[in-house]
Amino acid sequence: MFIADYPPFRPFQWLSNRHLQTVASFFTPVGPSKNPTQRYVVRTPDDDVMVIHDNIPKNWITGDRIAILVHGLCGSHRSTYIRRACQKLRREGFRTIRVDQRGVGDAELLSRGHAHAAAVDDLKVIVEAVHELSPLSPLTLIGFSLGGNLVLNTVGQWGAQHPLHVDSAVAIAPPIDLTYCTGHLRQWGNRIYDAYFCTKLKRALEYRRRMVPELYDNGLTKLPGRLVHFDDQFVAPVSGFSGAREYYQAASSGPVLRNIEVPTLIIAAEDDPLVPSETFKHWVVSPLVDLLFARHGGHLGFIGPTRGDPDSYWMDWRLIRWIVDHDRHIADQRVERHGRCGEPRRV
Repeated sequence: MFIADYPPFRPFQWLSNRHLQTVASFFTPVGPSKNPTQRYVVRTPDDDVMVIHDNIPKNWITGDRIAILVHGLCGSHRSTYIRRACQKLRREGFRTIRVDQRGVGDAELLSRGHAHAAAVDDLKVIVEAVHELSPLSPLTLIGFSLGGNLVLNTVGQWGAQHPLHVDSAVAIAPPIDLTYCTGHLRQWGNRIYDAYFCTKLKRALEYRRRMVPELYDNGLTKLPGRLVHFDDQFVAPVSGFSGAREYYQAASSGPVLRNIEVPTLIIAAEDDPLVPSETFKHWVVSPLVDLLFARHGGHLGFIGPTRGDPDSYWMDWRLIRWIVDHDRHIADQRVERHGRCGEPRRV
């Protein structure tokens, strides 16, 4: 796999602004899926639930690769970027699992708990649930934004002890240092995102307080209007942390990037208004991690002229090609070890 051979991203001239790229990524239409979806409820050790959505391509067979897609903050299995990637992965023959973490998507009214950035144990539960569905299949973890940070944190904490069925990971626009990134949101040009996420989180909490019996709650009545304050006063305490400082330290993947022991791809934009590219300069990265940076692209945007891709979503095709290349590399290694007919080679 040589990411240096991947075509560089160039935005449309009329869509070169980082904020336009970011907004366009959230509102571009995605056609309905024609593949049937099987929904599973996944129970956690503390007797809460998450939901996964399983899509199997027509020609997929037992033992073929499965991609697990993890959404970002305020996202779900319905998020535009998740659905786009899911449809393209299926067309390439990969089985896909879209995750709804606690309290979001189809788990919104089923869970008592809340999705949060440090939920490594929850992602491990999802991985084992998917492994039980197809024990012979290798798994690729794919995370977007905060979900990308969660994926990196998980494989980084695993280190060399990672489950053998998880053999690769992809993180797109991951905020690997949450303290730094939330501070970045205080800048004038970025405060609109701070307000957007905090408003959505507050509305979701108010709705779930009305609808979910025995919701995990600390009784906070005056919900703050800043994301860092919401994390400090609500998310951290109900998730078992003393406050935002401890929560952000536990959730940030930066300190464990050096420990990653599976091939991993990180895609990021230098003009991302939510995730400053300089955060990646602060941490040592494992040699198994491919870093693919683009000058433009905003946050989860990367919309531009096709330059040989089937459509304008450069981000989608880079992760697709990387996973296809990885899958072929694994197959070639298997052939080298066992020969084309499954017989061990003579030395």
